[in-house]
Amino acid sequence: MADLFSTTASPTGFLIGCICGLIPLIVGIHYRKFRAGIIGFIACVLSGFACGLLGGVPMIIISSAVVISYAYVNREDPFAMYDYAQTNDAGAAALLQENSREAFLRGLAHFGDRVRRSLKALTRNKAGFIGFIGIMFFALMTVFGPLFIEYDGRIHMERRAEGATSLFQGPSAEFPLGLDWQGRDVLSHVVYGGQSLIMIALQAGLIATLIGFVFGAAAGLLGGAVDQFLIALSNFILTIPQFPLLLVLASLVSFENPFYLALLFAVLNWPSLMRAVRAQVLSLRERDYVQAAVALDLGLRHIILNEVFPNMVSYVAVNAIFSLRSAMYAVVGLVVLGLVPLREPDWGVMIFMGRQQGALFNPNASAMLLAPIIAISLFQLSLVLFTRSMEEIFNPRLRSGV
Repeated sequence: MADLFSTTASPTGFLIGCICGLIPLIVGIHYRKFRAGIIGFIACVLSGFACGLLGGVPMIIISSAVVISYAYVNREDPFAMYDYAQTNDAGAAALLQENSREAFLRGLAHFGDRVRRSLKALTRNKAGFIGFIGIMFFALMTVFGPLFIEYDGRIHMERRAEGATSLFQGPSAEFPLGLDWQGRDVLSHVVYGGQSLIMIALQAGLIATLIGFVFGAAAGLLGGAVDQFLIALSNFILTIPQFPLLLVLASLVSFENPFYLALLFAVLNWPSLMRAVRAQVLSLRERDYVQAAVALDLGLRHIILNEVFPNMVSYVAVNAIFSLRSAMYAVVGLVVLGLVPLREPDWGVMIFMGRQQGALFNPNASAMLLAPIIAISLFQLSLVLFTRSMEEIFNPRLRSGV
């Protein structure tokens, strides 16, 4: 059961990916878009192989929508030509009236077209594309790396070099990143140690962004007592020194479940986004389309998701990246100080144990400290660079070169 939702490549995930990939492949064959169908099949296989159902099911929708976007032509366009080579009079007459199936296909085609434009925008900005490659490198390393490198988690006294006073060893042909204080392969700990840290930071960033956007939009649209309460609450949280508070809480509470640690980071990081979103919403609510939605009593949920969010998605997405970065730094800081449960493998635990075991004073142990530090730094740099492409993906003016 765990393999169905695993974030590490597994045979079960590969089977799930193959099954999921049949759907875009069949869609591609149906619409005679064989190349797009095959690419969709491969994307589903890789996504399912990496994350099981968590990766395979969403990729079904994305890849199928992209395949349909190549074949679908909007009937409302007077110059549109359908790809069907043979359509009889009855079929042509049936096409004149849109039914629920046609509306569904039109929505998928629109979504698939947006995905294709986003991919083009991703490659247009060189710095952003480099950041995307960096993120994909770490994702592939943490997900598929365990297939090629076995985790070295036990003490190896037999690896101590003759005359050495410790098990630390520098890089060699057999161990590219050397050995740690217990004679274990540092490379295996780098490959396996990023997943937990990245997942905690990702959860914290997404939760903080969700809270900040919802509260900010609600404060700007509802106003009154709701606005005053949320502003007062955000001001109170902003006045609290975050990292000292984390130190106190971590010393009092044992965060056995990493999700609770991510939730704590999210609770402390949402106010800044909330205030920025509120300011934007106060401006957007004076626009005609928002006023019309309010006059038609379409509901707060519709106004936030359909009228406000599309105009702020670029800022919200970029803020999610920076929330992820700050959460990762906070997690590493707490781990290095030894204030949260230490679970190997983990990049932060590598730094903590290296400092505890005297790696700072042993030249042969430098890789144990430098490897996780460089990995964290490169991942953070990739996130920052990727925001350049995200701005183009979500900003139509940048995509069109305006």
